[in-house]
Amino acid sequence: MMRNIKSQWRSWQRRQENMSKMVSTRTGFGAGLVELAGMRDDVVTTSADTYRSFALNEFVEKYPDRYFEFGIAEQGMLTASAAMAAEGCCVFSVGYSPFLSMRGLEQIRTFAAYPNLNVKVAAGLSGLSGDTDGVTHQGTEDIGIVRTIPNMTLLCPADAVAAKAFVKMAADLQGPVYLRLGRGATPVVYEENQRFEFGKAIHVRCYGREAVIVACGPCVAEAARAADQLKEKGIMVTVLDMHTIKPLDVDTLAGCCEGAGSVITVEDGTVCGLGSAVAEALMEHNVHPKHFKRLGMTTFGTAGSLPELLGFFGLDSKGIVESVQSLQ
Repeated sequence: MMRNIKSQWRSWQRRQENMSKMVSTRTGFGAGLVELAGMRDDVVTTSADTYRSFALNEFVEKYPDRYFEFGIAEQGMLTASAAMAAEGCCVFSVGYSPFLSMRGLEQIRTFAAYPNLNVKVAAGLSGLSGDTDGVTHQGTEDIGIVRTIPNMTLLCPADAVAAKAFVKMAADLQGPVYLRLGRGATPVVYEENQRFEFGKAIHVRCYGREAVIVACGPCVAEAARAADQLKEKGIMVTVLDMHTIKPLDVDTLAGCCEGAGSVITVEDGTVCGLGSAVAEALMEHNVHPKHFKRLGMTTFGTAGSLPELLGFFGLDSKGIVESVQSLQ
């Protein structure tokens, strides 16, 4: 028993140490893409004038003949990416979330998703990570938009470790993938040896089921911190990292939420994204928690750093703690 307690304590210490590290998911993506290209000759990259933003310098240096720059022309880039995929390439199209998920939506839908081609859309500035650039560069509606498209897979890594792993995961999947990435450095949630499984949520905290917090992206770290703070207050909660938003891990979700006091979703975007997906799944599977609350946005964003914006919209650990307490 003492050995088990010590093991749990060391695991908790490692998690705390990890979350003190700050690395951008785009950095993880860039490293993952270089690694993947070394294993697969069919991997190419198209860019809408964003390769530096996506840490692709090493990829461009090592594989210049597999990199195609289109400038600020997302629609043309996505159309060409679909054509390359139709000829057998696995194409990673990199650009900014608000422009890919809205300006390029028709091309994603018609040229990539409809024929189920291997176009992997790597979308930076997703959610509130466009921070100080303001509303025009904040892709807060992307999950709600993209998840409606048939054949699309939607991945949302919580940190740089997950982002690196999801590059290979996306490449191994047949069909289009939307990979949601941020801009600035965010807390590292996972250890380097973390095992990620497609379509399977991860239990980040398992203290109890007075509340279940379902989070994605940068909100996973905030939810984990909130769970630790709630534990100190005597409120035992579980945190799920729902990194695969489409298809949703309904089995884990329903099993975890059955009999829970409250279910709260947390995302750095409109509540019609992860929040609505979870609500739909629970209702369809006759899981009815006592309370259900979606934390996210119902308005446009504003300018500020990511930590400031998460706090402003009640999506940081403080806001999550207050929301859980309000439902007790």
